[in-house]
Amino acid sequence: MQAVEFKSKPHDNVVDLPPNLRDWNDRPVRVILLADEEGARPAISNAFKAISLKTRNFRFDRDDANAR
Repeated sequence: MQAVEFKSKPHDNVVDLPPNLRDWNDRPVRVILLADEEGARPAISNAFKAISLKTRNFRFDRDDANAR
């Protein structure tokens, strides 16, 4: 299967092929339409929250950590 991407503006239920794809006329094709949303920005979510950890009595053993 060969895939080609191009931009077009549908009109009267027709999507025009660019001139370099004229040999694709009358070929069976699979079509996926994706709308360009001009000015649309993806929603930004605050996935990370600030946390507080108490580490006063925490002992870090480098050899034990590397053994895992």
